[in-house]
Amino acid sequence: MLLWVHTATAAELTLIIDDVGYRQTDKGVLALPAATTLSVLPHTPWGRQLAIAGWRQGNEIMLHLPMLADGGNALGPSALVGGMTPWEVQVTIKRALADIPFARGINNHMGSTLTRQRPMMDAVMAEVAHRDLYFVDSLTTPDSVAYDAAVAQGIPALKRHVFLDNETEEVDLQQQFDQAVTIARRYGRAVLIGHPYPETLTFLEQALPTLDGQGVTLVPASALLSDQQRAQLRPLKPPTAFLHKLPTPQPSQASLGGASLH
Repeated sequence: MLLWVHTATAAELTLIIDDVGYRQTDKGVLALPAATTLSVLPHTPWGRQLAIAGWRQGNEIMLHLPMLADGGNALGPSALVGGMTPWEVQVTIKRALADIPFARGINNHMGSTLTRQRPMMDAVMAEVAHRDLYFVDSLTTPDSVAYDAAVAQGIPALKRHVFLDNETEEVDLQQQFDQAVTIARRYGRAVLIGHPYPETLTFLEQALPTLDGQGVTLVPASALLSDQQRAQLRPLKPPTAFLHKLPTPQPSQASLGGASLH
């Protein structure tokens, strides 16, 4: 029997930086390679502007959609909570997407409570499917049913494999990064999620250039989807004149809302 073995040269790694938008220092994500995927929180002081700036330089943009967590964390604006009607879910996601231009996909911010609730995830995925977006399950709980709900509705979907920076000491960051690289080399692809912490950004500036030597290519999240799945995504066709007139990112008037960045 012949076994197919994935070659190291074909390995692909997606790096998603979550929680973009609350702090002025989040603009440091713009120094990362253009293949980095930026997941931006809606209605935050810098979110909309950094989404625009990132898209202009070639980053893929995602909506980082707040969802109810077990710890009772403050969620901020445009959060999904238990007991919402399908109409409330639809309006919440619509408003969040209106604030974050150029989003091609969505992943959950927190959500350890909500992503275990299949009826709520079915309501969320109905809106994601309607808008021709992809979904990445951040897997903030191993009991999440978000990925299964997405697949059931034919949505292009991925799962997070490794969190980079639950701890931000360099030795811990290196260990998590190496784990993601190992998964990519062994299985052909991996999804790594980090955050715009100064320690994380400093580490990535040094670590990402080593990928080529390890036979791993950094790619946007949508690149891990099949050709058929990518064909389902809504194309982004913003007016060229509009792009030339976009201002340098400045803080918006959005309230902080007490949202957790973790």
